[in-house]
Amino acid sequence: MKAFLFYVLSLALIIADVTDTYAKDKKSESSHITQNISAEGSCAIVGMSAEQCQLIALQRARASAIEQAAGVSVASSTLVTNMALTADFIKTYSKGFIVKENVQWLPLDQYQKDPSTPPIPEYRVKITADVRVPEPKIKSIGLKAKTNSIVFKSGDKAIVEISANREARIAIFNITADDKVVMVFPNEHDKDNLISKGKKLTFPDKGTKTELVMETLPGHKRDAEAFFIVAMDSESKIDFMDIFQCDNPMGFSGFFKKYSEIADYCEDAIIAYEVVTE
Repeated sequence: MKAFLFYVLSLALIIADVTDTYAKDKKSESSHITQNISAEGSCAIVGMSAEQCQLIALQRARASAIEQAAGVSVASSTLVTNMALTADFIKTYSKGFIVKENVQWLPLDQYQKDPSTPPIPEYRVKITADVRVPEPKIKSIGLKAKTNSIVFKSGDKAIVEISANREARIAIFNITADDKVVMVFPNEHDKDNLISKGKKLTFPDKGTKTELVMETLPGHKRDAEAFFIVAMDSESKIDFMDIFQCDNPMGFSGFFKKYSEIADYCEDAIIAYEVVTE
């Protein structure tokens, strides 16, 4: 599924200088990275496509790598029958950022609960990853975010509501079911992303040309995705649109490598959700 933006963008690639603070922090970035973490993930095919099963196995391996670097806890069961469980792996992405990964698919295996049940094909994957754990360099922003639902039917429109305890600049990214990340806000039509203390920011807002229409990927009955919401210290002179191109999907590790360069000056939150067909 993708959260589609219903407008035409003609956004050129922006090459911009950022603040001295940002540039200096990039030089010391390697000191925050744990390199060459080895992790494995697996998923047995139950009520989903082979493609979905492969992605869940990869998400598990990523979550395991982040767990090793950041000390978070993730579920480890092989059998997945509920996309809501998949969302738990996605939520770990805010605990540490995989900035580089090498993926190796292992031979197809079989999962069997016990001898009385038939074996199920099981995908297995091994990754070697570099994980950067953020080290906040700002006082708390108090970011809070919610959506109008956590289960959407195809064709439903999503709305994201955000608040903060102090002034900040907001960006919303969509982690899609095809393992991409795309910035949906700010965009060419919705550029005002400053939120004031105690105020709420709603996206899409009334009167905007933008809609977030939820759809499953072709041939999928259910998909698990997420909104990745970022609040940046308003005193920073960094502009999200100088770093990310709206409506231009990026690969998973490519996105988080770029985001990790500013993460120490941001707070972020992940809202995982499902999209289902009728």
